[in-house]
Amino acid sequence: MTLENLWEKYEGADVNLSILPDEIISHGKFITFPAQKIIVSSGEFPQYLYFIKSGKTVGSRNYADGNEYNYFQLDQHNGNIGLLEILAQKDKYIATIMCVTKVEALRIESKIIYEYIMGNQEILRRCITFVARDLYMRSGNDGILYYLDGINRLRHYLINYYETYNKAGGRVTVLEEYQDIAKQIGVSIRTVGRSIRRLKDNKEIISVNKKIMITGEKRKVLFQNLWS
Repeated sequence: MTLENLWEKYEGADVNLSILPDEIISHGKFITFPAQKIIVSSGEFPQYLYFIKSGKTVGSRNYADGNEYNYFQLDQHNGNIGLLEILAQKDKYIATIMCVTKVEALRIESKIIYEYIMGNQEILRRCITFVARDLYMRSGNDGILYYLDGINRLRHYLINYYETYNKAGGRVTVLEEYQDIAKQIGVSIRTVGRSIRRLKDNKEIISVNKKIMITGEKRKVLFQNLWS
């Protein structure tokens, strides 16, 4: 059996509400959070884990350069809050998690989940893969942004956005508002607006009514200019 065959055999990596058995869920409580509500704050003790049933959240951190970065999103598919902290045996949430939309989530004591994971080989395997994939992605992306100026951070963001949402090989419309993009790449809203105007003038993107659209050809141009 090849390594690729083994990867396929052990494919499952999501650690979300759907994998929890009823006896574990029964120890928790479902809570509804309105949009813009903070679920956990960076620095707090991770007494609880949250598993998202519906809705979307965003995680943010304040970095040493003074900027706040929105650097990941969570929903019902990848939606666990606090798992990284308890697996790392750390006593503080690393990020602040805020609701983008109304969110329903299972809140459950961390010690219950930790003991469940340590005693269940399949769940532990999922957790290992989950953490490893997250580390792999961060190793490829986080360091890059520190060495890019504003317009190239935006190019990098738009390329990744296109590759994430381009399912049919056509045009992708960026749905995020300028302030959300600014937080995700760690620059000001003014820098985002100025950079978008430059990209539009350079014919690297299509921009209509403050909405950015990217095609396969535009993605190629963005990539070439990012690394030129």
